[in-house]
Amino acid sequence: MIGFLFRGLLRDKSRFLFPFSVVTIGVALVVALVGFMEGVFMGMIDMTANLDSGHLRLVNKAFYDEEHLRPLDRSLASQQETRDWLTKHSAPDVDWSPRIRWGAILDVPDEQGETRSQTPVVGMAMDLQSPDSKEVQRLRLKSSVVEGSLPDKFNEMLMGIQLAEVLEVSVGQTVTLMGQSFDGGLVADNYQVVGLVRFGVTAMDKKMVLIDLASAQNTFYMEDMVTDWLGYFPPSADFDRYEEVKASMNTALVDWMQSPPKDWAKDDFPIVLSIRDHLNIGAIMDKFMTIKGFVVGIFTFLMILVLWNAGILSGIHRYGEMGLRLAFGEPHWKLVMTLAIEGVLIGNLGSLAGSLFGGAFAWTLQEVGLNMGDSFAQTGLMVNDVVRARVTLGGFIQGIVPGIFASVAGTLVASMAIFQRSEANLFRELEAG
Repeated sequence: MIGFLFRGLLRDKSRFLFPFSVVTIGVALVVALVGFMEGVFMGMIDMTANLDSGHLRLVNKAFYDEEHLRPLDRSLASQQETRDWLTKHSAPDVDWSPRIRWGAILDVPDEQGETRSQTPVVGMAMDLQSPDSKEVQRLRLKSSVVEGSLPDKFNEMLMGIQLAEVLEVSVGQTVTLMGQSFDGGLVADNYQVVGLVRFGVTAMDKKMVLIDLASAQNTFYMEDMVTDWLGYFPPSADFDRYEEVKASMNTALVDWMQSPPKDWAKDDFPIVLSIRDHLNIGAIMDKFMTIKGFVVGIFTFLMILVLWNAGILSGIHRYGEMGLRLAFGEPHWKLVMTLAIEGVLIGNLGSLAGSLFGGAFAWTLQEVGLNMGDSFAQTGLMVNDVVRARVTLGGFIQGIVPGIFASVAGTLVASMAIFQRSEANLFRELEAG
């Protein structure tokens, strides 16, 4: 019977073409829009995690409370012991990386060695030279260096491209960092700029400087100390897993604080945070999920509304057919069931076609990207200048399920009119036709 109904649909363009087109367009729009929204949002999450916060973060609470001041005296000591604890008490697929957040005055000398310009900079120190470090790959530094090379010696620096242009700094030039050491004293150390980096985030290109972890520990007198431990999940992990691991680690921290590393200060109290706790990202995540739900819901409602009207118009032209079938003894419920099967067939075909069109658009935007650097330049958001869509299984499901549901719901709502008309009236309309 299903094959018979399917052939009938294909032969009758008035019953097939318009509903099919509505479902195709609706599903394509949902798949493309969800893919674009998820691409922009997850791009922001990935960029924030890689450059700044990690998916998980172990940090001294005293440092976290005054993070804007970069209080290096609130760093955590005992790197190896801390790493061993993190590896043991977190998930096995989490990769932990030590970092130092620092701030300093960057002094650029002229040919005579006198100060030509100065500016405050924010910096991050990470392991850029160890062969087993994943930081270079994580930040895609090899492809981001537009001039020069990566640091491979002591006291070498990577500088954001726009910051270098403003300060008129070139590769190979020596600059001086002046800041506060771990013990509160003033430090000054010379660094050679070996590479200019385009992070792809305007806010970072304007003010970010990267140095190797060992160089920072030497400059700021922080031997065996770091300000942060950042943990990274594989891309397949979802947000709920971040919170689960964070909760279990905070529980384990209570026991660890009973016998902390001997080199920690007495008032050191580390806490574990997830990316949801960083810069109000948790609220942004919740709003994103709400907005995405509204988008899918609105498109589903509109598809149901259009298909309902299409079903009513189609039903008016088919009243004679309905009357004849009822006159031959076919029950109302069976008549409605066949209409529902037609709705399922149209929904499946339309959803398949819409997924192909919407998926193709999202895939193109994922591979090519859309440059929105000018729009993000003044926002300070840690968003890549080139935004990309993201093709995911969830995006297709969020398009296909409403497409099929809308087709069936629209058909069923329209078919209710059959129960409001008598068989005699339906049969007379057949005679009039």
